[in-house]
Amino acid sequence: MTSKSLLLNFLLLLAPSNAFQPSLWTRSTTTRIVPSSGRSNTRGKSRIAKLHASTINALDIQSPPQIIEFKEPKTNTTVILIGTMHYNPASISTVTSTIQSLASQNLLASVIVESCDVRWNTTMELLKTRRGKIFEPVLMSEMKAASDVAMEYNIPCVLGDQRINVTGNSLGDTFRETFVELSNPLQGWGRMYREFKEKAEVALPSGDGYLNARSILDPRLLIAAPVSFAKYPLSFLARNPISTSIVFAFLGALTVLDATSASDVNFLDASMQDQALTLLSSLIVAGLELTFFARVMVQVLLYERNEILARNILHQCKLSASTSSDTNKVSKGREFQIMDMFSFLSGGATNEAPVVEEKGITGTDAFETFYIPGRENCQVKAGNGQVVLAVLGMAHCNGIVKVLKEELVN
Repeated sequence: MTSKSLLLNFLLLLAPSNAFQPSLWTRSTTTRIVPSSGRSNTRGKSRIAKLHASTINALDIQSPPQIIEFKEPKTNTTVILIGTMHYNPASISTVTSTIQSLASQNLLASVIVESCDVRWNTTMELLKTRRGKIFEPVLMSEMKAASDVAMEYNIPCVLGDQRINVTGNSLGDTFRETFVELSNPLQGWGRMYREFKEKAEVALPSGDGYLNARSILDPRLLIAAPVSFAKYPLSFLARNPISTSIVFAFLGALTVLDATSASDVNFLDASMQDQALTLLSSLIVAGLELTFFARVMVQVLLYERNEILARNILHQCKLSASTSSDTNKVSKGREFQIMDMFSFLSGGATNEAPVVEEKGITGTDAFETFYIPGRENCQVKAGNGQVVLAVLGMAHCNGIVKVLKEELVN
């Protein structure tokens, strides 16, 4: 596969998936409201702390290398991040077992999944169609598994990702800015490098306390990786068959054209000058592709979305740590118009997910939290030993750990 098609394949792979759907079945459940005030009983606190410690130790025994656990410093709340390979059966199993383990022992305050209300509503509408029923097995993901278990235990589940239309707009802006910067070698190149380096340090940290190569090279994930590679493009095809078919046709055309041009000229038979020009042109094209790809991946797909995900995780931590009653206002939020060139990422869904404005928590402007439909009336469990859990793609985990640990968001 050529560098052009490889680049586009990577962008498709890293694009936010909107196949995170709600449960396909319904259950009649009585909503259980848990008081937000903390217990003053010392024995109760001790029992909860011991139970929490035993649960986390139980998780550590199996020690899935995709799990990160740490204390959020502002609230001293335990946060667990589960890094996943989207649609991977091993990731689905890890998510399900971890949430069940914590929820069954009454230790789980809330769950955050890497999706937004626009993507969620798109999939809901799709599932009502004949095409959605045909592709239903393809749309099974670790995010759906997380929401199903949360619903079973009456735990709030938050759609914590940046809205897809905002990501689409940012993609367009970044492409335009990159063109402008590349056309100005004297100042633009240095400015672009400094900006990339600054954001990469936040989005891609490494070292102790972060996911590493072992997390990605886990044999359980690798064995099931072909399932992920097959279901990811099929999920796009299920949601937007026309747009996705155009993208696939474009990738195929690039491959055919490159193969044809390569067969016309034998590199070894060309003159030294032609060989040098060929190598130079290939390096220039590869450099341009790398520049666009790296900037889009780090700045848009990781850095910006990590901030939104981290803010939602922190918000749930504050709700869990709060011992006072706060005013919740339910509203519908606003609709955004999605860029046509990125409409295949979102499907143009309208905003129907519940929006909860939590006031009195952060002491700043009202913070909008999008809950999965049916979960908006569930109250975040407060008190000692409660865990806030987030289900994310592995690429997001390290950056979010850094943002929360170093208190880079409010």
